[in-house]
Amino acid sequence: MDEHHPGRCRQYHTVGAKADGTVVAVGDNSYGECEVGSWANIIQVAAGCMHTVGLKKNGTVVAAGGETELPHWNLYVVTERYSLTISSTDGGSVTTPGVGNFTHDEETVVDLVATPDAGYRFINWTGDVSTIANLTAAATSIIMNTDYSVRANFEQIPAGGWCFIATAVYGTPMAKEIQILREFRDEYLLTNPSGRAFVDFYYRVSPPIAQFITEHPSLKPIVRAGLAPAVAMSAVAVQTTPADKMALVGLLVLVSVTVAVLATRRRGRGPERTRG
Repeated sequence: MDEHHPGRCRQYHTVGAKADGTVVAVGDNSYGECEVGSWANIIQVAAGCMHTVGLKKNGTVVAAGGETELPHWNLYVVTERYSLTISSTDGGSVTTPGVGNFTHDEETVVDLVATPDAGYRFINWTGDVSTIANLTAAATSIIMNTDYSVRANFEQIPAGGWCFIATAVYGTPMAKEIQILREFRDEYLLTNPSGRAFVDFYYRVSPPIAQFITEHPSLKPIVRAGLAPAVAMSAVAVQTTPADKMALVGLLVLVSVTVAVLATRRRGRGPERTRG
């Protein structure tokens, strides 16, 4: 019990509301007035001569003891309302719920979505962020427990885009392979949380790798060969029509099935005997 959840005492029993919304009672229980162990979400209690009454957070009333023939009471409870101030740096905006001042009831879960402009990336949320679910996610939520002020932070993507390693390998950010990778990023990766997380991770770890490749030119052909499958798959994703994509998937499935059948038949024949 505390100053916000006081107890009540009467002639034969004492009852108290705890901070977690449960209730405790001690004393005479001749009429069941202490049978409050199952109560939850209680914000106020009162003890009568032979009964106990509790007020729940949603405004309903519960009772225990000899005088509990209560009607279906639902008292009006004033809900705390808090303000949420949202802002953003240059390079993007908060598209949900927007930029400005908003008011919400206590415990309301408010969705937050930050959208970067072209050439920028989302970094994190700052300010009163104690109840934000994920500070580094562009799409997250905040629980209103008091007045909050939060800001979405963006930064400009350096020249060469996010393809640091590819730029180091191909020698110029204007290479057609890099253009394909950029299109794949914009059309597929940045349109979903998992893709954005991958781009953020790549953005953090790739600069030193790209620098190492630049300092060791002999690695460029090897890395270029390693990037070839990624470039090819990205090209298929961004440059073909939906019908072409379905046809390609069907072809890949047919090839896979054919290879599996041939492998099964080969294992079934077993090793051939060598004639003497």
